[in-house]
Order: sequence, then structure tokens, then C-alpha cells
Amino acid sequence: EKLKLYTKNLDKGNVIYGEKIILKMDEEFRLWDPYRSKLAALILKGSQKIYLERKTTCLYLGTSTGTTISHISDIVSNGLIFGVEISERSLRQLIQNTSSRKNIIPILGNALNPQEYSMLIYKPVDLIYQDVSHPDQANIAIRNANLYLKEGGKIILFIKSQSIKSTEKPKEIFQNELNTLKSANLKVLEKIHIDSYAGGHLGVILEK
Repeated sequence: EKLKLYTKNLDKGNVIYGEKIILKMDEEFRLWDPYRSKLAALILKGSQKIYLERKTTCLYLGTSTGTTISHISDIVSNGLIFGVEISERSLRQLIQNTSSRKNIIPILGNALNPQEYSMLIYKPVDLIYQDVSHPDQANIAIRNANLYLKEGGKIILFIKSQSIKSTEKPKEIFQNELNTLKSANLKVLEKIHIDSYAGGHLGVILEK
């Protein structure tokens, strides 16, 4: 049987995307679907460390409606997640899905212009998680890291080749983005292709 991931449900009695729940010792555990969450895919593809702990403070860029951020919320149970989403509709759905999760702060904003939400991010973050469909993915990570990420902080970034240039080979696109990140003095700790779960995506873990 294939390895399955679960997170301990911080918001007992509630699910986000119809995920299966199992009960153990009076606790609920939510099945974490790697086809719906690139972070789960990254873990199942062999990532050594995702740098999320109980008290981690995160900046999440591209929250969508709440699938992955809810699992991160389970993990960083005593931490904090600033969740930035550009779509009002997705943000409304996120708020509806996660309103009882006190460690998520939803923010309507454009990740390309991180100074837009500087008034709302009141402390430096330990980790930036980025899953944004945009041609300028590396620069989004760099700009947000410069403003909000602690020295030694980590970035989990998913590079989507189709969002950057559909005419170039994914391998070339990934290399160009990695070169941009390295030129900003970000150190690549790990890079993993997650094609079997999300086509044309490279997961990258970086350190500031």
C-alpha cells in the first residue's frame, strides 16, 4: 500500500475539501492529498525537511481556497500564517473554510507587490511558502524574502513552467528561475520534480 500523509486536525469536526478523517486516541487526522496539495507531493517525492514546526511563522503566497494552508495550519498549531491571495473570490472561500483556525491571517494582496501588505505583516517570518501562477515566480520570492524573511529563513517555492513560458523546455525554464534565485544570494537546499502529482512543476527549498 502507498504511503499516506495525515495531519492532526486543529479544527476538530471540520474538513476543507472533502478529505477523509480518521480518529485515533480522541484526535482527528485529515488525509493530505498529494494531487490537491503540492506540499504533500513534495514530501511524498522524498523531501528531507520542510522546516515547518509547531511555532513556525509563515508567509503563504497564493493561498487559493485553503487546501494546503489548512494542513500547514494543522502543523504550525502554535505558529502563525499570513496568507496572501490576489483573487477576492478565492479569499472569501478561504475565510469561509478557515474562519475557526486562529493561526491563519487572510490577506487580499498581490504577491508581486509585497509592500502592499506590509502594514499587516507585523513580524518577520521563518518561512515563505509560494505557489503562484505568474511569469515572474523567482522575483516574487525574492521581493517577499527581502521584505519579510528572517536571515537563515527558508522558502518553499513551486516553479510552474507553463506559467513562465509555454514555448520553452521546462528544464530551461527551471534553470533560468534557479539562476535568478541564486543571483539574489538564496541558497538552493533541495529541488524535486513533482510531475507524477502536478505536471510541469519543480519544488525548490531555499535558504536566505
